[in-house]
Amino acid sequence: MAKKAKKKGARKRVPVKKTKTVKKTVKKTARRKTAARAAATHSTRKKKPSPKPSRLTTAATAVRGAVAGAVAAVAERLPWSSGEDDALSFLEKDHRRFERLLKQGEETTENAVKGRSELLKTITTELNLHELVEEKVLYPALKLHPEAKDIVLEGFQEHHVADVIARELQRLNVSDEQWGAKFKVLKENIEHHIKEEEGEMWRTARAVFSQDELRQLGARMARMKQEQRSGR
Repeated sequence: MAKKAKKKGARKRVPVKKTKTVKKTVKKTARRKTAARAAATHSTRKKKPSPKPSRLTTAATAVRGAVAGAVAAVAERLPWSSGEDDALSFLEKDHRRFERLLKQGEETTENAVKGRSELLKTITTELNLHELVEEKVLYPALKLHPEAKDIVLEGFQEHHVADVIARELQRLNVSDEQWGAKFKVLKENIEHHIKEEEGEMWRTARAVFSQDELRQLGARMARMKQEQRSGR
């Protein structure tokens, strides 16, 4: 007897083992991120507050950072460029992807139940990973410099707000009329955060780190991401 042909468009089942592995990795990433955030907060409370840099120092840092950023942008376009991502270029690739995903989510309707669920899962997973590498690698290194301390602390808080909104969205039915409005708030929060990072934070980072140091930080981030994705 001939085997029955598979129905056209039949939904492909995801192996249970693979699903469990993905969930385990996501939870592990979230735990590591929470631990990094708690450690940063604890060290801030424990240490004596360092004197705030003067306006002149802050202005000089901003100028140095802007110049360094312009030089780096030109260097990357040169034919003999190393092609290696520094920490900031590495994170910018994530930023551009988030912007595309968030735009897709904003354009969905209440009828796109499956689409919204999958999109939110992707955004949440990638956001956890992105925040982890920032909070474990870039933020601690940057926070050692007084002129960067305030913007780093703001970064931690903006991550926290994005996480809270994402969790609320996960608990909300994707067909609920409030889902779209809450997703828009998440989109605006992340876009504001990206603007803050790629503005003041990036200028400060380029002022206090050499290009070689930024490349080393980028390499650490890439390794950490790879390890997290492989479940290590």
